[in-house]
Amino acid sequence: MRKLIYGSLFVLLFAGTLSATTVIRLDLPQLVEQSDSIVQGRVENVNVMWDSERSLAFTYVTVSVADPMKGDRRRTLTIRQLGGKIGALNVNVAGMPKFTRGEEVIVFLKTQGDGTYQVVGLNQGKYEISNDFAVSNVSGIDVYNPKTGRIETPAFVDRAPIESFKAKIRELVK
Repeated sequence: MRKLIYGSLFVLLFAGTLSATTVIRLDLPQLVEQSDSIVQGRVENVNVMWDSERSLAFTYVTVSVADPMKGDRRRTLTIRQLGGKIGALNVNVAGMPKFTRGEEVIVFLKTQGDGTYQVVGLNQGKYEISNDFAVSNVSGIDVYNPKTGRIETPAFVDRAPIESFKAKIRELVK
């Protein structure tokens, strides 16, 4: 735990000098542990709204829940994340997961104070479901690896058969 705290402080202190978004590398057990909710579902809507109070664009993603693996059971949930395109304004946050209406996903989520959720670990916390595989595309971010003490720029795709991936998640939730 101490390594994680020191690593987080290191990343925060030097994040301003880095060219990409930097987060701590999370393996599956860490994603499960840090998530309040883990669901498989379909993206029903993606909507960008301007928050005039904060002068920021936020993207709201509505997910219809098919399989709740951790957290409260609900039919739908909303993910709120910084960024999005409104007219000519395009606020893009490196490493922020992109969602497309109609796509099937497994997402690792943390509850926010307003009843919405955020994806844990940026791109690390979103898996697209394609041809019976859960696929994670970790790109656009740098990750601090606490095991090596180094900042890495991953550009990898992680693929796992959907049923075995969900079985691992359920095993870790218990």
